[in-house]
Amino acid sequence: MNPDELRVIRSRLTAIGYQTRDALTKEGFILLAKEEPFRRKLLLIGTSLHPTDQWRDFIIKTVLAERNDRTQLSLAVLVLALGEETVGESKLLEYLGEMPWVEAIWEKVAHQLTTVKSHFRWQVEERVLFLAAQLTAAVVTEKPRVSPGWREEASVRPRLTYFLLVINLLVFFGEIIRGGSNQTGVLISMGAKYNPRLWMGEYWRLLTPLFLHAGWEHFLFNSFALFQLGGLVEHFFGEGRFFWIYFGAGLFGTVASTLFQPDTVSVGASGAIFGLLGALLYFSIRRPQVAKGLFGRRLWGTLALNLVLGFVLPRIDYMGHLGGLIGGLLWAYALGLGKNDQISGRWLWRVLLVFVMAFSTIKAITPPPNKWYLPLETGRIALEQQDYEKALASLEESYRLNPHAGLTRGLLAGAYLAEGRQALVDEAWDEAVHYLEQSQKLQPNAREPRSFLARAYLYRSFHRYNAGDLVGAEEDCLRGVALNQRIEGFHYILGAVYYQQERWTEAIQELEMVLQINPENQAAQALLVELRKASESME
Repeated sequence: MNPDELRVIRSRLTAIGYQTRDALTKEGFILLAKEEPFRRKLLLIGTSLHPTDQWRDFIIKTVLAERNDRTQLSLAVLVLALGEETVGESKLLEYLGEMPWVEAIWEKVAHQLTTVKSHFRWQVEERVLFLAAQLTAAVVTEKPRVSPGWREEASVRPRLTYFLLVINLLVFFGEIIRGGSNQTGVLISMGAKYNPRLWMGEYWRLLTPLFLHAGWEHFLFNSFALFQLGGLVEHFFGEGRFFWIYFGAGLFGTVASTLFQPDTVSVGASGAIFGLLGALLYFSIRRPQVAKGLFGRRLWGTLALNLVLGFVLPRIDYMGHLGGLIGGLLWAYALGLGKNDQISGRWLWRVLLVFVMAFSTIKAITPPPNKWYLPLETGRIALEQQDYEKALASLEESYRLNPHAGLTRGLLAGAYLAEGRQALVDEAWDEAVHYLEQSQKLQPNAREPRSFLARAYLYRSFHRYNAGDLVGAEEDCLRGVALNQRIEGFHYILGAVYYQQERWTEAIQELEMVLQINPENQAAQALLVELRKASESME
């Protein structure tokens, strides 16, 4: 086989994560390995000149050397035939097909690749090999034009991608040490995208969110995506262009989130990762045949799925994703794949990139004129320090200046909730109801304010009933039932109130509701018997 053709195959496999195992290629075989989560994939390349016994011995030695208890092993074979098929070659393919370790087999004769044995786990590699077989001459000619990175050795690793993964891991450990990666205060202190602090001059928050993650799931998902996509983009575009695409797209994502989702506290490398998808879209436009062999339609499917999930699932900064995607595509068009990747009007793309970046960034960091975010930040810090009096005063001022700000509404609702809970502990029922009603008005769909407000109504209604305020007790119970009609205490107190007011029918209905909720309530059973007797005597 032509050494250039073999080099093309190895370089394409390297682009999707394979590395050559030099220590095991002494007998004329080429062994490439790829690490996947919980699995190691081995692809063995050899010629039909090797006898069957030599193939068998090398495969057994390879499997024994690579096997361990923690990682499953998958093996595929590419047989390079040097002429017309012979009897020995047929027996070799038949023998390989019967080996239990071999999942997939391909035979290459000249520029023709044939699948002898297929397996779903090796679909990507099969596409890469078919592409190399059908377009060997074109790919060899085109290879230097894809990226300066392709001119390097095939085994060069995506160093910048690995460096970013290590930095993200160290920062994530820093989040845990400082109090937890799910704590909003920790994320804000470490550089999350948080509009009030950004408007106060902390412009570094446009980039620091790329290194922060909220929770293990968020961190692991983004790390896996960066590992998969970063290596490809770094190979196709080279380290320098990869650097600008990654951080430029991340900046675009943060700016888009700042402009269109100002009420969210955002972290994560998702915007930059969507920028890598945008760069791969450019690559698929400029190198459609190469991209088709590597990705097929999976790239478009992955992009569409992630965009849809960003809009559908809660707590996902979809504008950051969309901004990163557009930013990555713009940066890719502005930079290109290399010196030989020439398109007419490249300078127009660069001008557009500079204009969009400058305009959107300036608009994002320009603070609102009434400065409602200043008392908001004062209130947030006071709330963290549990200085609720100062927090309420500052947050109410911020709410007065901008009643539509979601950040202010959320923090003010939290401050009211904290004061209401403390009032419940202090048995200050009127104060508890007041604060909890304010919290529930600001966040009508939140569970916690509704739950504590129902509890406050229940305690105050009981207090009012014992004090002889039957009208007030009835009012609290009806409000509590509107929040949660499955609380038996409301119905029992209403039954007692109606009993005192000689409203027999309503009293019986309420006590029957108590027994529907809790059939073991003996007090309700006794009162219901007494009510029915009183009702019958009146009749």
